[in-house]
Amino acid sequence: MEIERLPEELLMEVISRTSPQDACRAAAVSQSLRAAADSDAVWSRFLPRDLPRLAENEIPSAPLSSKGLFQRLVALPALLPGELVSMRLDRATGAKCHTLSARALNISWGDTPYYWRWIHAAELLHVCWLEIRGRIPSKMLSKNTEYTARIVFKLTDDTRCLDHPFQDASVSVGGSESTRHVCLQARANEDVDAVAAGRLGSFYNEEGDDGEVSICLKEIKGGIWKSGLIVRAIEITTCQPTKRKLTRKKRLQVRNKPEELLSLYVDRPN
Repeated sequence: MEIERLPEELLMEVISRTSPQDACRAAAVSQSLRAAADSDAVWSRFLPRDLPRLAENEIPSAPLSSKGLFQRLVALPALLPGELVSMRLDRATGAKCHTLSARALNISWGDTPYYWRWIHAAELLHVCWLEIRGRIPSKMLSKNTEYTARIVFKLTDDTRCLDHPFQDASVSVGGSESTRHVCLQARANEDVDAVAAGRLGSFYNEEGDDGEVSICLKEIKGGIWKSGLIVRAIEITTCQPTKRKLTRKKRLQVRNKPEELLSLYVDRPN
């Protein structure tokens, strides 16, 4: 294969300009490409340069390779100091994604046992003023990345009045705000044991210096008493691009000429 004649340093530079998924594909092409694709020089480029400090014992004491660390942070979320927020890496891009646990959220009347009950999550017992807020500094997220915020929740058997009025969701960052109406009880007819994730909004994190991302879910105007909601977390994850299907002709080209897998990326910018 002609591409294997290139110096290993050049192969590593080319592969490091692609993506984690492309590096794994390249490693499957041949032994020589695997050596370049699995190198620390490649995978250190896929790891965020500003990885946060993790909680104690979240990473094995034995040193991990750059690829091993990437795979660990993709496979399982890692807790940050304080153990209220966790972080993982997006498998496709290496962007940082965060989960704010229920304890990290600001829930109106959340410290009043008559209205909310706490075990491993926050269970709504009885409120007419529903307001849940989560905040995270922009600099904790990856730059120039589009994110989606979702609330992770579960409905109980006695869920009441979460279908109307609808809840108002908002996401604000850097002076801009997106709002939408959501209905948490839309899944009430499904399996009550299922954990759902309701989309609250999307935002674009530019240079990460816009201060704070603020996420809110509320229904405070109806004056209707609500119950039967278990709030587990708010997730902030990357927006996944729409997958494009390869034509049969293109699939055959890639299959028959695997060196094209890399040549496609030679001119790709950083």
